[in-house]
Amino acid sequence: MTPEDLYKNSFDGYQQDPPPGVWDRVNRQLATKSFLTPGLGHFNILYVAAAAAIVVAVFWASPDENQAPTQNGEDITMADSASEYTMQPGGTIPSYNENIVNTISITPHKKDFSPHQDSQKSEPDTNPTTEVTKPDTGVAVTSSEPEIQRTSHIESPMPDFTSAFNASQHTGCAPLTIQLQNLSQNTEYCQWNLGNGETSYEQNPAVTFNKPGTYIIALRTVSGTYAKTSYDTVKVSARQQAQIAVAISGMTIIAEARNVNSGNIVWDFGDKTQLMGKKHSHTYQKPGVYDIILTVSDDICTDTVTRRITIKEPEFSIKFPNAIVASRSGATSGDYKSASPENKALFGPKGNIDELSKYSLTIYTRAGKPVFHTTNARDTWNGYYLNELMPRGVYVYKCQYEFVNGESASVNGNITLLWE
Repeated sequence: MTPEDLYKNSFDGYQQDPPPGVWDRVNRQLATKSFLTPGLGHFNILYVAAAAAIVVAVFWASPDENQAPTQNGEDITMADSASEYTMQPGGTIPSYNENIVNTISITPHKKDFSPHQDSQKSEPDTNPTTEVTKPDTGVAVTSSEPEIQRTSHIESPMPDFTSAFNASQHTGCAPLTIQLQNLSQNTEYCQWNLGNGETSYEQNPAVTFNKPGTYIIALRTVSGTYAKTSYDTVKVSARQQAQIAVAISGMTIIAEARNVNSGNIVWDFGDKTQLMGKKHSHTYQKPGVYDIILTVSDDICTDTVTRRITIKEPEFSIKFPNAIVASRSGATSGDYKSASPENKALFGPKGNIDELSKYSLTIYTRAGKPVFHTTNARDTWNGYYLNELMPRGVYVYKCQYEFVNGESASVNGNITLLWE
């Protein structure tokens, strides 16, 4: 199809020819379309664009990354690895060790100058240096002129030394004093942190802990540029400040342990009598001076308190017999008077009966059954109970009394009942 046919087909239906110049415009459009269509038989703009792209790629290719800038025609090439360096010309390849700090310095020519020298118009430094540290190796490189210097700092190995000590005690009551023994070896000097705010440079110091608590003791030993520290713990407990309260009444005392929280409580009344518990009543057999010793202990602490007391013969006193002889012919009665022969058949107090302000007497069988009770010191027991003679044997009595002067006592004893 010719351009003329194409044009005519596009104007079907028109009754007259197009205006002049339309043919020329159609020819230009057809030529442009043909130029932009790819094909091996003719030259077009696509070939020009491809050639231009190849030229740009060639001229803008990146240079070799391993090639370092040169000075005076000499190349210096540094490998990426931390363990290898290449220096040209005539250089050597140093080795690398993790325990060695490597420094490579290159002293520049005196004619070298700073990159900004032209703009600043200033005199160059007589010995300028530029340090570059490779982050993966820790190697500092100073670059200038070809003269290369390498410095290595080698750390000395750790010496064979120890830090150790022993404490004479690890638990105790405040105030607690302990002795420390230094067991360290091959050290130049040592320093103690005693845990109570004090320090010491002595070889074997002693330390006192005045308050309860847990204390950490530290010993720091030094050899060369190295140091070691050892630790130990001491637990100090509060001492129980026990007290003894004593009430004395005649030959009898009532002793009580006060200010005691817990633990074992042991009494020693000074007359070879020992009892356990917080409170006790004790009657001495004769007057004298006695030391009461109270010992309170727990898992850690033991506290001992002593109190001295004096037991005097009371101004007023009463006593009881240890046996009676009951009459099988009938019950007898009356006051117990030591001057009367019939008193052998009656059990009751003798002594300062008229000075008693309080009195209570009870008699029991060995099985614990009461057979007699009175609050009148003049009433006596005749061996009968409900008008019947009690069996012969041993009975138990308990008596509590108080005199008008305030002295009081509690007496326990045995009485033997016999028949005549």
